[in-house]
Amino acid sequence: MRPDVSFVLPVYNKASVLPYFFESLLAQTGDVSFEVIFIDDVSTDNSLEILNEYAGSHDFVRVINNEVNAGPSIRLNQGAAEAKGKYLALFDCDEILAPDALKTMLSLAKQQGADMVHGRGRKTNAPIEDVIAEPIGENFSFTIHNDPLDRILGRGMVRMTWLVTQELFQRAEGCDETVFVQDESLALRLASKARRIVDADMTVTMVPDMGSHISQNTLQLNHDRFLVYLNFLQAHSELSSDLRIRIYQKCISAVKKARKDDAPFAAIPVLTRYVMGKIGFVDPAPESLMYYRNIFYELPNIRRVEEK
Repeated sequence: MRPDVSFVLPVYNKASVLPYFFESLLAQTGDVSFEVIFIDDVSTDNSLEILNEYAGSHDFVRVINNEVNAGPSIRLNQGAAEAKGKYLALFDCDEILAPDALKTMLSLAKQQGADMVHGRGRKTNAPIEDVIAEPIGENFSFTIHNDPLDRILGRGMVRMTWLVTQELFQRAEGCDETVFVQDESLALRLASKARRIVDADMTVTMVPDMGSHISQNTLQLNHDRFLVYLNFLQAHSELSSDLRIRIYQKCISAVKKARKDDAPFAAIPVLTRYVMGKIGFVDPAPESLMYYRNIFYELPNIRRVEEK
């Protein structure tokens, strides 16, 4: 029988936190059938051993093993291709789920006819073994957006707290596999094909400070952010001039932020392009961004998909 939801969860060296995440997953309330797909990305700790124990004890858990470390973008797509649920629950497995997170997000998706639902993560300084995620309940607000791409190009929605339809994920072709980190490309590509997004002001996960999040490498994030938007700009010449300018501006914003992390971009041209983009007085041609792309490609200490 097809489950309502498939959790699709890439894993890399999460042995110390997996038991706490999995406990919060098992504690999900409500009449929602789900499967769990863990995709191990060649962990060097005993994550795979732990995952195989879960699969051996629970028939709704599957583990995909790999021989090459490829990064979360590729691994998320790999897991989604194996998923059987109508919806995909996309989370980071070093966090703690609210006990009614899945039930509440699924109810919102169905009630509002949305193919994307996004929640919030709340950071905490407590060690993960002490973290308690409170139930969401019914006292939260949400907004509905019938132009998901417009919403995604506004305030960022990149935390992995998503419930999306399997059909949408496949239609959008998932994450951009040329970029190592999945967060930015996932939201953008899904939104470009979605009909409606629900942005819910509710805490669906608690986020301990584990000290190992790839998001702490801001140069990596801005490298990936730039490439995501450049690739999207190149692939969608049919978009309106306004949307193309906004996407172009995202690229320049990533360049500007990377420069603060000592990426070797000259200050004046970047600031000029940034201001010109803000006022819409710019030709958003991908060719004008190749200079920045080439510099990003030369940055050291950046994980790239080709480095497998």
